[in-house]
Amino acid sequence: MRNPLYKRLPRELLKDLVKYIIMFLFLSLPIALCSGYMIGNDSMIKTYYEGIDKYTLEDGHFITTNEISSDLISSIEKKENIKIYSINYKDETALLNHTVRIYKISDRDNINKYCVHNGNIPTKDNEIALDRLYLENNKLNVGDKYIINNKEYIISSSISLVDYSCLFKNNTDSMFNANSFTIALVNDNAFNNISNEHLVYDYAYLYPKRLEKNEAHENNTELTKNLYKTLLLNGNSLDSLLAKEDNQAIQFSIEDLEGDLTMMLVFGAIIVFGLAFVFALSAKSQIEREAKSIGTLKAMGYNRFELLISYLILPTITTLLAGIFGNILAYTWLKEYLVGLYYHSYSLPVYTTFYNAKALLYTTILPIIMVFIINLLVVLKTISLPSLNLLRNQLIIKKNKKVMKLSHKINFISRYQIRVVLQNKGTYIALFFGTLFATIILLFGLMMDPLLNHYKEEVIKSQIAPYQTILKVDMDDLDGEKLYVKTLDYNNDEIMIFGLDKYGDDSKYLKNINIEKNKVVIASGLKSKYNLKNGETIKLVEEYADKTYEFVISDSYETTGSLIVFMDKDLFMDTFDSGYLTSYFSDKKLDIADDYVYKIITLDDLIVISNQLSDSMGKVFVLFTAISVILFTLLIFLLAKIVIEKNQSQISMLKIIGYDTFNINKIYNVSTGIITILSVVISTFIAQFFIKIAWDLVLRYKMKGWLDFYIAPYLYPMIFGIGIGAFLIVYLIESRKISRINLSLALKDDNL
Repeated sequence: MRNPLYKRLPRELLKDLVKYIIMFLFLSLPIALCSGYMIGNDSMIKTYYEGIDKYTLEDGHFITTNEISSDLISSIEKKENIKIYSINYKDETALLNHTVRIYKISDRDNINKYCVHNGNIPTKDNEIALDRLYLENNKLNVGDKYIINNKEYIISSSISLVDYSCLFKNNTDSMFNANSFTIALVNDNAFNNISNEHLVYDYAYLYPKRLEKNEAHENNTELTKNLYKTLLLNGNSLDSLLAKEDNQAIQFSIEDLEGDLTMMLVFGAIIVFGLAFVFALSAKSQIEREAKSIGTLKAMGYNRFELLISYLILPTITTLLAGIFGNILAYTWLKEYLVGLYYHSYSLPVYTTFYNAKALLYTTILPIIMVFIINLLVVLKTISLPSLNLLRNQLIIKKNKKVMKLSHKINFISRYQIRVVLQNKGTYIALFFGTLFATIILLFGLMMDPLLNHYKEEVIKSQIAPYQTILKVDMDDLDGEKLYVKTLDYNNDEIMIFGLDKYGDDSKYLKNINIEKNKVVIASGLKSKYNLKNGETIKLVEEYADKTYEFVISDSYETTGSLIVFMDKDLFMDTFDSGYLTSYFSDKKLDIADDYVYKIITLDDLIVISNQLSDSMGKVFVLFTAISVILFTLLIFLLAKIVIEKNQSQISMLKIIGYDTFNINKIYNVSTGIITILSVVISTFIAQFFIKIAWDLVLRYKMKGWLDFYIAPYLYPMIFGIGIGAFLIVYLIESRKISRINLSLALKDDNL
C-alpha cells in the first residue's frame, strides 16, 4: 500500500465491526426484499405477455347452441377476416361435487396451448391432466386417482392454460374458484367416451394481428352482430361472445400483478429515505469521534484527497457488499418465495426469471450512490475545517451559549439525565426521526391483516340484501325488490348504477336512503375514494362510447364493499335508453331457471377484494413485519451506540468518581430509553398520517375498488411493546459496553 493511511483500515474495521454489520444488514435486507419483489413481479408480468404469443392466446371466443359446420366456419373466417378454432368442452362432476371442464388435447395444439408443470400429457384413455393450482389446493399429485362421474382416471400431469390464468367458471362470477373448479385435458378417445349431455360448442378466434383495446372492442362488437345474423340464417344461434379484454379468466391475474408493484414501490421509497437518514447519521458520528485524528493527519501533511479516500473506503465497500448480498438473496430465495405467493393464487405458466435493470437501479445502484454521496459530503465538510479546530474537536463554531440552569430540587441523577439529553439533542432528534421511519414500516406491515378483517365485518354489517340477482331479461312479479342496473366508468373504476323502484320507507332493504328528484346518492366508499361532496356533480363515462353522464350528488349512503350510484327509477329510465339489466334484491335465491340469470351477488362476492389481498399478499405482509422489527431494533441499537460512544470520556470520569455500571446505565441508557419510548408513542400517531396519505393515493390511482383505511386499536400497544422489547435488547448490549469502558479515557481527554 502506497498510502500508510490504508494500513489503519483493518484495525478500524475490527474496532467498529458491529457498526459495519448493522450498516450491512440495514442496506442488504431492504434491497433483498424490494429487489426480490420487483424481479419476481416483473418476470411474471413479462412471462405473461410473452405467453400471449408463445401459447397463442385467443382474441376471444364465442359459444353457439349447435355445432358449426366446417363450410360455415370457412365462410365466416373469410367474411370476418378471422381464424376460428373449435375448443368444445364438457362440464362434468367429480368427487365432492367439484366441476371439471374437460377439453381435448388436440384442440389445444394451435390455440390457447397448455403448459406442463409436472408429469406427461395424457396419452391413454384413462389419463387426465388437471390444473396445477387445483391440484395444490386439493392436495393431489401426479399419479393419484381421480374420479369423474364414477369413472376412474390417473392424473398424468399438472398443467396451466393461458386462457385460464384465473379459474373463473363463469365470466360473471365475482371471484375465481381454484378449490372446486378446474380445467382438464384428455385425449380424443377419452373425450368422445364422455356423454355429450353437457357438451358446449365453444369456438376461439384470432385476428390477423393483435389489436389495441378500443379497436378490438369495435371489431368484437361488429363480429357479435354479424355472427348473430349469420348463425340465425343457418339454423343456429349465438349464446355468447367474450373478447379476451373482457375475460376475467385471462385479465384478472395480470391486473393484480401490475397493481401490486405500486404498493412495493411505495414501500421501497420509504426504505430509501430511511437509508439516507441512517447513513448520514452514522457518517456524522464517525467523523465527530475521529475529529482529532483527522486534525493530526492534516497537520502531518496529508492532503484532503488522501484523507477523503481513506475515510470513504470502508463505508463504500460495506454498501457494495450489502448490495451484492441483497441481490443474491433477491435472485434466489426471496424471488422464489414471493413468486410462490402468486402461484398460490393464480394458474400461471412456468415463468422465466428476467434480469431486471429497473430493480437494480432503484433498489441497489441508487441507494449505494446515495450512501456514497452522503458519506462524501459529511467527510469533505469535516476535513475542510482548519487542523486546529479539528484538534480541539470544534466541528461547529459555537457562539456564546448559556447553559440551561437546572433546579437543585431535582436529584443529581435526574439532572445528569437531562444534561445528557440536552448535550446529545442532535442525536436524540435523529433518534426520533429514525424511530418515525421504522414505525412507518412496522405499522404498514402490521396493519393489513386486521384492516382486511375489519373490512369483512363492515361489509357484513352494510350488506344491502342477502341476494342480488341480475337477470338476462326483464321479468316482473318476482319475490323481491326490483331495480335496474348499468355499469359506467369513473376514472379507474367501474361504477354500478342502481335505478331503484323502492327506497326509503317503501323499501325493505334501503330504508335509510332518501333520493331527491333528479339527483343521486352515492355509496360512502365512492365518496371517500374520490373526496366527493354533496352538491358536487359527478361525471360518468360509458366505455367505448362517446357518452358522458352528469349527476348531482345529494347525499351518501353507508355501505362497504361496492362503488354504487343510487337514483330513482324515473331518472334512470330518462337517462339510459339501452344497455341496462333488471335486478332484484331478495332474502333468498329467486325461483327462476338459471338460463335467465346473468349473475347472483352474495356476501362472498362483496368481500372478494379483501379475500384476494389476504390470500395473495398475506405472507408478504408477514415478511414486511419481520424485516420491519429487525430494522427497528438495529436503528435503536445504532443510535444508542452513538450516544455511548460520544460520551465515553464522561462515562469514564463517572467511574473514577465512584459510580457503578447500574447508575451509569440510569444516566445514559435510561435517558435513551425514555426518549425512545416517547419517540415510539409520538411516531405511531404521525406514522398513520403518512401511511393514510400513501394508502389513499395508491387506491385512488392504481387500484380498483376501495378499502377504507383502518388501524386496529390493539396495534398501538403492540408497537409500543415491540419498541420496549427492542430497547431492552439494546439496553443489555450497551450495558455490557459501558462496563468495559476504561477509566483511563477520562485522563486522556483534554476537555475534562
